[in-house]
Amino acid sequence: MLLQLQNITKGYGEPGSHSYRAVLNKLDLQVASGEKIAIVGPSGSGKTTLLNLVGALDQPEQGDILFEGKDITGYSTAELATFRNKHLGFVFQLHHLMPQLSLMENVLLPLLPQGKGISKEQKEWAEYLIRKVGIWEQRDQKPSQLSGGECQRTAVVRALMNKPKLLLADEPTGALDEENAKELTELLVKLSNEEGVTLVAVTHAAALADRMDKKYLLKNGKLV
Repeated sequence: MLLQLQNITKGYGEPGSHSYRAVLNKLDLQVASGEKIAIVGPSGSGKTTLLNLVGALDQPEQGDILFEGKDITGYSTAELATFRNKHLGFVFQLHHLMPQLSLMENVLLPLLPQGKGISKEQKEWAEYLIRKVGIWEQRDQKPSQLSGGECQRTAVVRALMNKPKLLLADEPTGALDEENAKELTELLVKLSNEEGVTLVAVTHAAALADRMDKKYLLKNGKLV
């Protein structure tokens, strides 16, 4: 099993106080390697909170998060940063590209923290992905010269640069029109299938959720 969440509790406010509200309440989840998972639910149900926990951007108040059988909840800040860079890729509703950099430079950014320079193999991987998602002709353009769909495709490539085992997507089609949303959905499914990347997507988009292997509803702090 690639990812396991066991008895996860997370809320807002001071635990034990009158104002405390549990958002995730003894939640469990298992994700096998290569699976595509959608998590749906109304705004405020805790979807992004859950994704932040899976992405090691936050810590649960109770429970364990296991990645390939190792409990990451006890990792230090530095260990969590290394874990994210090595194993995870992130795609958000907004692409968060650096406006002063070209498409190609944005894609290569995740390689810089490694401090080893960019190898020939890494450049070839970047070129392969850029061609695969259909934005090779735009590789020298800056984000302001790209469409919304092209920016999101760039963000997907950037998320895959370190060959992550798990890709986390938070409303990845939310800022796109219907046609671009459809194209990005097909792209995520295709890349997951062909590159063997496990995908966990939080979404309001039925079209995206319906393409996943499993769909969970986050309700009353639990997944059903």
